[in-house]
Amino acid sequence: MRVFLIAGKARSGKTKAAQLLKEILEKKHESAVITEYSKYIKLFAKDLIGWDMVSEPKPRTFLQDMGEFVRKLKKDTYFVERMKEDLEIYKHFTDNVIISDVRMPKELDDLKEFKPIKIKVENNLASYDLTSKESAHNTEHALDSYDKFDYVIKNKSEKEMKQILEKIVKENE
Repeated sequence: MRVFLIAGKARSGKTKAAQLLKEILEKKHESAVITEYSKYIKLFAKDLIGWDMVSEPKPRTFLQDMGEFVRKLKKDTYFVERMKEDLEIYKHFTDNVIISDVRMPKELDDLKEFKPIKIKVENNLASYDLTSKESAHNTEHALDSYDKFDYVIKNKSEKEMKQILEKIVKENE
């Protein structure tokens, strides 16, 4: 099983990259699932504030605050350990797992046993809908100086992103 880690800031194109990657893999007759570290936080948001887990705008401040609370409570291990457990299950059912929302160095570095392919998506557009508090949050800057990515994709167009992802898949066959 291959594991793809897609990292980036809010609105960088992580979800789009994950969807395109899944399409590319499925066209090659490989199974693929997209999952998220944040799925557990989103479940908390569903239970605690009634968010349906898809509607926009996301309750981003709640999600950021809940993630920070869980990281402090569980000494930064909760999300990575849960994902490791999930990957142990996924490996029996799929060829590829795409984790579409990597935000922290630990989420990149602590899955070594799965030999992940680390991809950063960058979008230099100045306009996105985060408040100043949300854009200042640690999850928006924790990877600013991280330099161990296997690939960096400049999100300019869907066509360009797809071409780069096709190249990544071919290099990692």
